[in-house]
Amino acid sequence: MTNSQKLTPQATTNAFMRQFWQHGYGQTTVDELLTVGQLSRSQFYRQYRSKSVALRRSLQAYQTILDEQLTQLVQRDRAMGAPLTAILADCLLMPFQSDQWPAGCLMVNLMAELGDQDTLIANQTQEIYANLQTRLVGLLAPAASDLSVSVATAAASLMQVRTGLQILAKQHLGAAQLKQQAMASVALIVRGD
Repeated sequence: MTNSQKLTPQATTNAFMRQFWQHGYGQTTVDELLTVGQLSRSQFYRQYRSKSVALRRSLQAYQTILDEQLTQLVQRDRAMGAPLTAILADCLLMPFQSDQWPAGCLMVNLMAELGDQDTLIANQTQEIYANLQTRLVGLLAPAASDLSVSVATAAASLMQVRTGLQILAKQHLGAAQLKQQAMASVALIVRGD
């Protein structure tokens, strides 16, 4: 393989991220990472040291992508004059609905698969969730004094969906069940049921 065909370090991490996302951590082998990342075994171990480190770097890339896409989504929704509850619902459903994202929410998938087996991964997913909740609180804060009780209740409930998913994930439900629960919960809250 010539140097012009090699992936950039960011492209390699993104390829790893998609591999983990589509196939799961346990089902992804180092050999598959070598293939999608276009790396030799020695390059992989020199740059990533282990499959776990490759996953942690993939989660960092995921957080960056999530932040960028959420920013674009909020800007688009605001430009269209969407109500606050619709913006919040879009933010929570985005990882489950995007055609660009291969298998729902990577964090939910990892929680379902790894649970508490890897403390570093668990801490990293918790940090991503905390950042997401901070973003949602940031959307609410400027309008807090003007929110009707129903909107405030819906917003609080939407933020609780993520916490509920984390609890469900510890019960070792499959990623498909978690995705279904997330979409059903958000739909019920937004409808007001």
